Amino acid sequence: MFALNERVIYGSVGVCEISDIVENELTGVLREYYVLKPVDTDKSVIYVPTDNEKLISRMREVPCAKELKKILTDIKGEQLSWIENNLERSEFFHSIINDGEIKQVALLFVTLHKHQNELSLRGKRLQKTDERIYKDCSKLLCSEFSSILKLEHNEVLSLILDSVE
Repeated sequence: MFALNERVIYGSVGVCEISDIVENELTGVLREYYVLKPVDTDKSVIYVPTDNEKLISRMREVPCAKELKKILTDIKGEQLSWIENNLERSEFFHSIINDGEIKQVALLFVTLHKHQNELSLRGKRLQKTDERIYKDCSKLLCSEFSSILKLEHNEVLSLILDSVE
């Protein structure tokens, strides 16, 4: 069980604060909900039923700075294998983003960054789907790392790239 005012990571949304725990009839049934507010924006609120194991499983504790730095050490020199089939690649990359497991998201970010650089040398760009996933990775990583390490977003991406090379 999570507590009021606790910070959590929620799937691909990133760092959220549990701003309230309320009973509400959002779907016509009285249920208890965690009210999550993403720390990076005031524009959205997420209601997570406290009795929905699938949605609760998308919530996880915010790692400490030491854990994030260990992730960067663990992925040094690694990247994901590039999948040539656009549909398969898109589905695989989306599954990583949706799971929100930060080590895999960081690996995906590094993989896309390196692929983007390779394409750039040939005067090409990432496909639109890959660009969107790259932006989603950046957003998720920035949300988590900047909140924990107290860094600006541009510093987070540099830290990740510098740490893994």
